[in-house]
Amino acid sequence: MKEVNTIFNLLRGEERENCLKDMSKYQRELFKELEADEEKAKGYSLRDLVYDFDKDFVEKILEIELEEYLKEHKEDNRRNGYTNGIELAIGDRTIYFNRPRLRKEKDFNSELLPKKKRFINDISDYVMILYAKNNSVNDIKNILQEMFGVKISTGTISKMSSQISSEVLAWRNKELQKCYFTINIDCTYIKIRDKKELIGHKVPIYIAIGTRLDGHKEIVGMYLGNEDESRNVIEDLYNKDIAESKTYWLEVFNDLKDRGVEKVLYIVSDGVVGMEEAVKEEFPNAKYQRCVVHLMRNLEKYTNVQERKSVLADFKKTYTSPTKELSMEAFAKFKEKYKGRKTIVKHAEEYYQCIIGLYDVPENIRKYIYTNNIVESANSKIKRGFYGRGALPNVESAINIIFVNLKDLEEKWKTSKVSNWSKIIEEISTVHYEEVKQYIK
Repeated sequence: MKEVNTIFNLLRGEERENCLKDMSKYQRELFKELEADEEKAKGYSLRDLVYDFDKDFVEKILEIELEEYLKEHKEDNRRNGYTNGIELAIGDRTIYFNRPRLRKEKDFNSELLPKKKRFINDISDYVMILYAKNNSVNDIKNILQEMFGVKISTGTISKMSSQISSEVLAWRNKELQKCYFTINIDCTYIKIRDKKELIGHKVPIYIAIGTRLDGHKEIVGMYLGNEDESRNVIEDLYNKDIAESKTYWLEVFNDLKDRGVEKVLYIVSDGVVGMEEAVKEEFPNAKYQRCVVHLMRNLEKYTNVQERKSVLADFKKTYTSPTKELSMEAFAKFKEKYKGRKTIVKHAEEYYQCIIGLYDVPENIRKYIYTNNIVESANSKIKRGFYGRGALPNVESAINIIFVNLKDLEEKWKTSKVSNWSKIIEEISTVHYEEVKQYIK
């Protein structure tokens, strides 16, 4: 299946600008994110396409997809008008769109919106979505009847709803692989209402994604925590420790070990306080790597608007250089160029210590572990699930929404390996042979 960003990137010039004008502010932001970040677009599904964009945008993408097909088959087939008023329902929304047609219609079927697709996912998924939005059983019954003409008993809905919590619990406690090439951990925030103060607090959610030795990714953990000691203390959080503390991360890593993880080669994160110390205790042989994108964002804070672009471009050369010697040379030039900007040089020196160690590993491994981009697709999913909402009434509702939004992302990962995997596993088998030989099938 073509990635959605491949379709997006075919929009150019005036056509692209007209498309952007027709979108809401949220849609424009999302479009630009997907266009700029291949990893986020890989996690973008049929469900997201219809939910996040309107009829005009869906039709535009179908037109582009058809034109691409005709470029290869223009001598065998040609256009033949439209099939009008096709209804497609998803969650709490229905759209009606026109599908372009061909003379030999059976020869082509859209991969993004197949011809026979009328509903996305089965009724139990709708129940899950509605339940995650904190609707009562009677609310769900009425909504399903009004939206889809589906009559379903409150007893059946109650059974489906009760299964959601057990399904989420099973998902959060699933058995894991014994060995992972990487575990990437990154944070996003949601709002949960404090029952005592009845106000919303931002709560950090850490998503941990493991890259297995067979080249597939999976979500290995989802952890909510409090932000600091004086506020955001939500009583029904599973882990009440402050998220940036060693004790919090000891509990996280113990959870991974309890579910079967014995070895991790690389743990990649954004420099969360307490995490590196916890890694040393629980996975002493793992290499802890800070994400260079977060380092760049940190460095950006110490620049002014006029110099920002050149500072970041020059610092980027320190981790994109092909060899350690060239990296050190690039950093020496960086320090010389900005020697009059002591604050920039001071922080750049600190961040470079997190970069130079990357050159102790082979090129393909290095390129895979120096950013946390693989978590971005998951965080993007979560943010879309909470877009436009106020504070959630409780932790259970938040976790259910996260679960619903991550389900199809996990399904997609089952069908494809990470890019360039053959070269990566070759390097792993060479550099880490003694560590992984018992785990490679």
